[in-house]
Amino acid sequence: MTTEIDDFMTPTLWQNGWPDRITVKEQDELLFAIWGPQVWDSVKTYASLCFRKKGSTRMVQEFVQLDDDMCSVDLLRYYSRHEWDQYFSPNVYTRKDRKLGSVFQDCWFGWCDVDDADPFTFDPKPSVVWETSPGRTQALWFWDRPHTPAQAAAYSKALTYRHGGDKGGSAPNKLLRLPGSFNHKPHYDKPFIPLVHFDASPVKARPKLLTGRRGVGAAEPEALDMNPHSHDRLAVLKKYRSKLDTSTRHLIRHNKVLADDRSARRYAMIAGLHEAGATLDEIASVIWSSPYFRDKYGEDQNALEIEVSRIIARVGGAK
Repeated sequence: MTTEIDDFMTPTLWQNGWPDRITVKEQDELLFAIWGPQVWDSVKTYASLCFRKKGSTRMVQEFVQLDDDMCSVDLLRYYSRHEWDQYFSPNVYTRKDRKLGSVFQDCWFGWCDVDDADPFTFDPKPSVVWETSPGRTQALWFWDRPHTPAQAAAYSKALTYRHGGDKGGSAPNKLLRLPGSFNHKPHYDKPFIPLVHFDASPVKARPKLLTGRRGVGAAEPEALDMNPHSHDRLAVLKKYRSKLDTSTRHLIRHNKVLADDRSARRYAMIAGLHEAGATLDEIASVIWSSPYFRDKYGEDQNALEIEVSRIIARVGGAK
């Protein structure tokens, strides 16, 4: 893939091998370029960074209050890119959580897990592109005016369905990998995540929205708000162990897929925990770190919320 370097960034985000102190500074400047225009004097909002220790499935959430002096350097140093996967949410929040209901009403971006599609065939073309692993990319579009979270998600969904990529990644609380960091997934050899394109010019064009079965009016379960980072999976298991059957207890303990039919396994865990009296946050925390969810949906929190909501609705409504 051809790298398009402009004057906005030094080469530290485009090429591996630069000292951490320089790369972290440029990561902070990139985040400010994304979050800075969303600063409002009359509304307190928060930017979200998330970190996952290599070899772990648990995500650590951190928030930065948006203002003209905001700085994420200390967090990026503390959660070193050499030991942690680093993620950010392009949209901002009215509270220190990443629930869908906390997304600020003005969303300035389109976003997409492009995966192995060609980001430069998308129409309109993306503003920012970075490579998350060899041959796979993510992208942002800087719209010329904001949209509601639902509208922004609809445009992001249209981009994905029309041009390729991950069709489950259009939620407005979407997390994306941070350029300049590393991908610590075990089957990779710690690839650097470089920027390959950056153009801050506002994008006036919009993708044509989907209609019919795939469109914004498609009948999908309404996702309930939940926080999948609030509890430890094994602590939840310990709390409800006596109310769960043996099969469900074993599934919750699994660190890799050991049983066929992942969908049925997710159903068993969610239904079992719900009937045992677990809260939405407790259920979400278990499923989020389960290989039976991760192997299919990865980091897609919207898919998690819809899956948990759908199954709870089937077994008798949310408690």
